[in-house]
Amino acid sequence: MTYPINQISVLYHPIEDRMLLTIEMEGQQVYTGWITRRFLKLLIPALHGVHPLTGKTLFDNKASKAPTIKQSKPILKKPIESPNDPMPASYPLGETPILLSKISFKGIQKDYTVFILSPESGHGIELPFNPSVFNTLLNQFTAPLQESGWSLEVNTIYGMPLESGLQ
Repeated sequence: MTYPINQISVLYHPIEDRMLLTIEMEGQQVYTGWITRRFLKLLIPALHGVHPLTGKTLFDNKASKAPTIKQSKPILKKPIESPNDPMPASYPLGETPILLSKISFKGIQKDYTVFILSPESGHGIELPFNPSVFNTLLNQFTAPLQESGWSLEVNTIYGMPLESGLQ
């Protein structure tokens, strides 16, 4: 997956009782995935920097004892609008949204960590492991959660400092 991210959106689909996550990357690459209530219950704590099952923090405030997260700037930027020759969107994972069911990490002991949202089998959506991206995701879930009536809350990131290291 290429970076930076142009746009992240989340829409609730009441007939399917699930949310559609759409991430558009630079170069018109579009990644889509369905998010169920069960998966969102795991995802929200992870976006807050807390392990979804154990409740332990995923981050260490003392960056000297752990590798630091390299931030690529800008992470989020406005889509480039070009009236001449717009590039057609490409769907690296296919045009049909994947059903997201797993959260994993790649490169934890390296300079650049990747946060992966994936289906039970196959490739998933890779995102930079970065507080700015997580905060944007949390903000995008706010309105769909109110519409869904799933009784889940999204708060600002409280467990992840902007400059942090992994434990």
